[in-house]
Amino acid sequence: MGIRTRFLAFGLSAMLAFPALAEITFGGGDGLSMETAVIVQGAVGESDGVRSEYAWLDQHYPGYTDLQQSLLQGGDKVYDGMRFRHGGKDVEVFFDITGFFGKY
Repeated sequence: MGIRTRFLAFGLSAMLAFPALAEITFGGGDGLSMETAVIVQGAVGESDGVRSEYAWLDQHYPGYTDLQQSLLQGGDKVYDGMRFRHGGKDVEVFFDITGFFGKY
């Protein structure tokens, strides 16, 4: 098998194992409270959704340092609370994960 064929085979298996984040979109607000939580839309399951949360954080808070992730419930919704340090300040961002929580 040539290098091109091996690369193509690897690419296909990677696409099956890791669905593209391009299909996932974000709604809601800035995430600085549960009321303005970032809504993860289009995630197939938890691994897809959590990976998307980190991609959103990388885009909006480049260079952040992880502190803590917590699972929270508010009414009929489920949230990930992501606490981290950015620009010398502690920040907490909430993601509404109701759409993908508990799905694999």
